[in-house]
Amino acid sequence: MRNWLDEVISNDLIAVYEGLFFTEDAVLWLRERPRTFGELRAQEIDWLRWMAANVDDQDLLGKLSQDPDIDVRMWVACNPMTPELVLGRFAEDAIVFLRRGVAQNKSMPMPLLTRLCEDADVVVRALASRNRISRSARRDSLRGRVFSGAACD
Repeated sequence: MRNWLDEVISNDLIAVYEGLFFTEDAVLWLRERPRTFGELRAQEIDWLRWMAANVDDQDLLGKLSQDPDIDVRMWVACNPMTPELVLGRFAEDAIVFLRRGVAQNKSMPMPLLTRLCEDADVVVRALASRNRISRSARRDSLRGRVFSGAACD
């Protein structure tokens, strides 16, 4: 299998950079010639961190989840589009920052979130608990709006 860092960055992904207020210099650098993720990583690791936090491409998020930079992986853990398999792996990781990212991920499956409520790290437990409470409140609010709206019809 080829290393994902050797893959060329697609024009579609560069367009995402253009649409989200990246500097003109950054976009020019990306458009100058075909660039790989490895070149991007070497040029400015913060671009990969931004990508990990903001892209919705699950395949790319899976690749970014393997990056050696802890911050890149932490942002993947926080991204609500990250595949469930990756979230499950991060929920068991020894690195607490990854578990903290997963604990606050709004797409975290409830069984994994419940398990994180018993994590050894107090911050992971607090974030997971807050995430569960927030979901319950949103669900109850939606349920109230749906049922109260039905009664008015």
